[in-house]
Amino acid sequence: MNTQDTYPSAVKLSEETIKFLSNYEVAPTPINFSVIYYYLSKKDEKMNLLLDEYISWNGSLDAVFIESIFLEFFSNSEDVEKVFFTPFENTLTSTIEQLERQAINGEQITKNFKKADRVLANSDQANSLKPLVNFINSTLIDSQQQHSELACELEKTYKQVNQLKSQLKASREEAMRDSLTGLYNRRGCEEKLKDLTLESTHSSVSIDIDHFKKFNDDFGHTIGDKVIQRVATTIEEHISADDFAVRFGGEEFMVVLANKTKEEARNIAEKIRIAITNLKLKKKNSNTYLPSISISAGIAEYQEYQNWKSVFEVADSALYQAKHAGRNCCVVL
Repeated sequence: MNTQDTYPSAVKLSEETIKFLSNYEVAPTPINFSVIYYYLSKKDEKMNLLLDEYISWNGSLDAVFIESIFLEFFSNSEDVEKVFFTPFENTLTSTIEQLERQAINGEQITKNFKKADRVLANSDQANSLKPLVNFINSTLIDSQQQHSELACELEKTYKQVNQLKSQLKASREEAMRDSLTGLYNRRGCEEKLKDLTLESTHSSVSIDIDHFKKFNDDFGHTIGDKVIQRVATTIEEHISADDFAVRFGGEEFMVVLANKTKEEARNIAEKIRIAITNLKLKKKNSNTYLPSISISAGIAEYQEYQNWKSVFEVADSALYQAKHAGRNCCVVL
């Protein structure tokens, strides 16, 4: 274990972090605390250099700059929990547990002194000790109150850290999604592919909406967006929870079918194609139906190629063959 991960060193570093923030009159929020805690641990030379330069130029430090550092070095990092949240939570948990143990010991000592006080009350010879016992009792009560208040503050901070973790998780998820359709975007696709066992059989389906430009030209981009959304919804309705769909841009989609051969993928692609052909979209302002929608699809299987880039390229080649064959069909390579 790194010495900076031990309880005493973490507590010391936490105290230095609070002092540092206090010197620059910056609130010890989870974001501010995490950046400065990591800064004082001297684990990232690049991050420390940026902070040092900012302080040198401005003679101060503010929450806005700290947040920018956090966004650059932490929020998009898959290691953020390992780097900060986990050790910080461990420190908080250990501190709270230690306080609880101290509180229990303090309560026991208080009970013992109360017993002693009752004994002294019945002893005329021990009157001189009663002020001392009362003083110790009062001190213990004050100490317990301080422990209780500190524990409450630490519990609040613990909840703030968990809330921040949830917000970061939501932000990461949002960054992997296409805003129009809710499908995964290219970045999301790359992340999802990491979850697949490459020794298994997987397939890819490349999909393109036929003559989509005509929808935009004849009915406008708002209607075009509605068409894209309905196609995306239809795709998702025909794939399992293990599969995922991606909007690659414009009217282009990619579907990754986990643990499915290209023959199984073709069956799924055909069901998607037929369902999209059967869509009936009506314009609200004129109550008239849009022209029918169709798609072309190309299918490839992962096991036949060395990497996902090759699979996608082959699926695209199959898609172009489908278009040259007259569109509204699926081709397997």
